Amino acid sequence: MKHKTGLQTVLLLLLLLSLAGLLFLRCLTREPSAVPETALAPPSPAPTAAPSPAPALTAAPAPTDTPAPFMPPKGYTEESYRLVSDMVYAYADRQEEAAGIIQDDLSKLNVLDPALASLWGKLMDYWAYVNTNPEIYSGVLPDGLPDDDSLCIVVLGFQLHPDGTMSEELLGRCETALRCLEKYPRALIAVTGGPTAWQNPGATEAGVMADWLTEHGVSRERILAEDASRTTEDNAAFTCALLRSEYPQVRSLAIVTSDYHLPLGMLLFQAQAYLYEYETGQLPFTVVANAALDTGGRSSPDSPMTQRLYLWSLADPKY
Repeated sequence: MKHKTGLQTVLLLLLLLSLAGLLFLRCLTREPSAVPETALAPPSPAPTAAPSPAPALTAAPAPTDTPAPFMPPKGYTEESYRLVSDMVYAYADRQEEAAGIIQDDLSKLNVLDPALASLWGKLMDYWAYVNTNPEIYSGVLPDGLPDDDSLCIVVLGFQLHPDGTMSEELLGRCETALRCLEKYPRALIAVTGGPTAWQNPGATEAGVMADWLTEHGVSRERILAEDASRTTEDNAAFTCALLRSEYPQVRSLAIVTSDYHLPLGMLLFQAQAYLYEYETGQLPFTVVANAALDTGGRSSPDSPMTQRLYLWSLADPKY
């Protein structure tokens, strides 16, 4: 009896185990429950504003073949400007052969503007003088100049070495100037030239020359330093402005520079004097002499074509 009861118990356990296995298999093979479509669909993008319409393109102005009207520089009419231009270019191209053209243009200009004709008559005469037979004094100024502070000896600058020291040529100009000052011990001296040393921007041609002259016994009170210019044209314009404003007693200029450079230097300084006379009615000073550093023919004088580039700027500031 006990044996039968144990067998039934075993069969009951086997049945329960079978039912449990079937339930386990059903759970493994059952399909997932359905998911609403809205849960599976990607989210709708947020609404965006409609793009603004592109701005309309502005039409470029139509090209025109009409040139801008001619505007002569201050003090000139269109006709007087043309006559002066004709004279300057005629002389630059042909020198003495242009004398007839120049006289004809001056006569016409005198009818239009006598003051302007007087200015350019003097300029053209002096331009021809410096290129033909100027008196050039080698090494020292001539005798007979004023022996007081109405005489100013002007030394033109020359490119400094990169470190700011003087070149051999600039030193030669200073030595020439020193001899002139010893001959005229009461004259003033103007040294001119701005910063031209690319490794030493604080050094100027005028400053270096002034220091050298002081070291060689020249009183600092006699030295005028124009240290802003970079061209010979600036040398003349800036130095003459300094003389007129601070040294009105100066009436005579003597130019000291290299032999080949004297014609241009004399021309531009005298041109500044004539221009001031045209503007004010008073001639402030005159270039009366020179002293040349002999360079042994290393360089040729500036040609009239090159001189024209400087002189013409007196007529046309845009040039």
